[in-house]
Amino acid sequence: MSLPLSLLICLSVFQLCLGCKPVEEVIKKQKAHLLGGWFEKHPESGDVQEAAQYAVEMFNKDSKEKVLFKLVSVNSAKSQVTNRINFEIDAILGSTNCPKEGNLDLKGCILDNKQLKCQFFVTSNPFNDKYELNSKICDNVEKG
Repeated sequence: MSLPLSLLICLSVFQLCLGCKPVEEVIKKQKAHLLGGWFEKHPESGDVQEAAQYAVEMFNKDSKEKVLFKLVSVNSAKSQVTNRINFEIDAILGSTNCPKEGNLDLKGCILDNKQLKCQFFVTSNPFNDKYELNSKICDNVEKG
């Protein structure tokens, strides 16, 4: 084997070793995802935002509040893939000036002062694109 070729092979192997995570770590991480482990999602990702909007729609439909609430922000999100996609979403909702009766369209509603911090558990069925709100826990945000 010629010296330049040997040197090239050695440098390539060295470069690969520097940039790679241990194989066991990669396999362990992939198994966690494959076996239904929870992993962080970017709060602004499309699937998280869609699940959060659905959760707010169901919150408004089921709440005893007199006004509609609007999604202010998603603070954090996790997802889990099983035969469905499960989302755990921590979000801030704001009350609006729109009365709840009849119309659930939030586009023209202006945010008010009251805010709620909510944790939603939403399931998405990828086979029919339907969502289900499994649970919600909401508390008033204290203004300080």
